[in-house]
Amino acid sequence: MKTRAQWLVLLILTSLIAFGRGNPNRTEPSWRIDLKDKFDFQSFDRDISFRWTMHQDVVFLSSDKVLVYQVNRSQKPVALAPRDASGGGGNFILEMRILSTVDGHEIKAISMTTNADSTKVMATRNGRFVVRTGEILYLYSADFQRIASKPLPFQKKVAEEAWQIGVSPSGKEVTVVHQQILQRDWKSPTSDIVKASADVEIMNEENLKTISKFSLPWILTSWSSGEHVLVSSKPWSSDDGTTFGLMDYRGNWSPLLFAWYSPSQPCAYQASALDTRLFVTYGCGTLSVFPQNGRTVFSLKSPSKEYVGSVRASGNDLAVQVDRHLVRMDNAGNIPIRVAKPLRIDVYNTQNHKAVLSAPVHGERVYYALSAQGTLAIVDGTSLVLYQTGRP
Repeated sequence: MKTRAQWLVLLILTSLIAFGRGNPNRTEPSWRIDLKDKFDFQSFDRDISFRWTMHQDVVFLSSDKVLVYQVNRSQKPVALAPRDASGGGGNFILEMRILSTVDGHEIKAISMTTNADSTKVMATRNGRFVVRTGEILYLYSADFQRIASKPLPFQKKVAEEAWQIGVSPSGKEVTVVHQQILQRDWKSPTSDIVKASADVEIMNEENLKTISKFSLPWILTSWSSGEHVLVSSKPWSSDDGTTFGLMDYRGNWSPLLFAWYSPSQPCAYQASALDTRLFVTYGCGTLSVFPQNGRTVFSLKSPSKEYVGSVRASGNDLAVQVDRHLVRMDNAGNIPIRVAKPLRIDVYNTQNHKAVLSAPVHGERVYYALSAQGTLAIVDGTSLVLYQTGRP
């Protein structure tokens, strides 16, 4: 008979996977298409020279539909026209393509006017999705009909103002946060923020009707939507701006506690919710999945030359972008700078601690999504590649 302590050691050993030793086997893709040849998209690895060049991604709408989008300049001359809520007069176009996960054939094409600053597409649930263009948020049905909208107006009273969008892991709730930096200390070396505010509104994803709203006397430096909570940085002025916590829908915040973080030896990390119970943190060479105030149920340790660049979760599966730090010279060739180079996307099952698949990537920036069925979609350069885990 094993003692309780022996069982605990066994659990820790079986739940700990090292990047360099426990990687899943390389998996062949189910299909691959060239987005440039098929849809005239630019490479997703294009130079980020303007803000609009960052607005691109891939999103699963359902088990049988995947959406890929990109913002580009209009190729046709645009007549002068007043700006509308989309934020533009036709100079920038959001191109969305909805494809079959079976073979990549096109199901639907949607084009919308947007602006150079603000575009985002996020799935909610049951095939529905939200599209942000400029100063408005649209809700689309599973059959691609526009069924609701939410204005995101800028007050234009301060120079630094932004709207941010989030969707809960289940897709049931949509959160919008309006943040304003009201005053800075321009005499300080880092132009410290002196006064700021954030207005938070949580909506039902079926109709964008308000569930709750509250205001904060500070900005949220980093945040994401959880289930009935926000996972966010501290909502007040603090030297420790990297500490994450849980914020309820009245604006009350409490620290998110997990095993490997120590306030006496802080390091930069990121945190987000996986579902109603579990959270994931990564940084400092470690990734952990755990319940609030509970023991880690899954973890990864990275070797010195690799680290977690980002994660995507769906159900019991976790997709991890593994990066490597490289040192390159700046454009003038004078100053060495440290950059991240994506190496691969690994998928793990956090329930049985198994490595599911590993997909190599080649571009300087990659975009990926994970479906509820464990299907992995990656945009790498001009290629959209889909991998199946083989489970139902």
